Amino acid sequence: MKVWVTGSSGQLGKATVKLLRQHGHTVFGVDLIPAATTDQILDIKDRAAIEESTEGFDAIIHTAAIHGKHYELNYPRETFIETNIGGTLNLLNACVKNKINRFLYTSTTSIYGSAMVDADKAVWVDETLIEQPRDIYDISKQTAEQLCKDFFYKEGLQTSVYRVGRFLPEADNLRINHRLYRGLDERDGAEALRLALGVTFADFEVFNISSGSPFGQHELVSIKHSPKEVILNHYPEAEEIYRAKGWEFPGSIDRVYVCDKAKRCLGYQPEYTFGYLLHQ
Repeated sequence: MKVWVTGSSGQLGKATVKLLRQHGHTVFGVDLIPAATTDQILDIKDRAAIEESTEGFDAIIHTAAIHGKHYELNYPRETFIETNIGGTLNLLNACVKNKINRFLYTSTTSIYGSAMVDADKAVWVDETLIEQPRDIYDISKQTAEQLCKDFFYKEGLQTSVYRVGRFLPEADNLRINHRLYRGLDERDGAEALRLALGVTFADFEVFNISSGSPFGQHELVSIKHSPKEVILNHYPEAEEIYRAKGWEFPGSIDRVYVCDKAKRCLGYQPEYTFGYLLHQ
């Protein structure tokens, strides 16, 4: 398959380009920043350039975005709207114009926003949780998701959405703690996108993509208030490993990102999980 990937110089984009090439796909990466995985410097706000560059491709994987960190840096709202919404619309229109059948949109679990706040227990974050955006970043990603849905039903374009968990650069202790309930390794994210390329959907679909979690819904109160005991029930060996590395267990866990739908529908099985990091 010939696949056109945006954000190919970013963490997830790089991993996606490399993985797809390993599996025999012809991949063309675009980004504003040069990298070995990027074939063209291109701004997704440039509709004419996109239409020209995407001719002859079978699928687009869209990972490029102005992110939440840019909101913290006081980027204006217009920047999020122009790139995250306007840029996505340019790509969707290019799919229709150039008869590209598949469009995979990388969104964010941040979109659930205020719905992930509960003083009494951790929140079970699956795709049935109604998103409650908190800022312009969340709003722009939610709007872009709705554009994808509109093109699925009105243009017959195979759009689908992948709400990825946290994969920011972090200290080892924080990274392994996040893998318990909200983290994601970009290599697992890339694998989910690779699997999704081979699936044709009867309806518009949204998937959470995370490292998964050992916790069940019956443990949501316990992990909110005393997670260490619950963690050790699942991983008794963690006590000694944490002690040896000088790590601390999380004092509270406020959410659990659930990727069961992706496992069921895509065959997704995250590899770089808490258990993986624990035994490195």
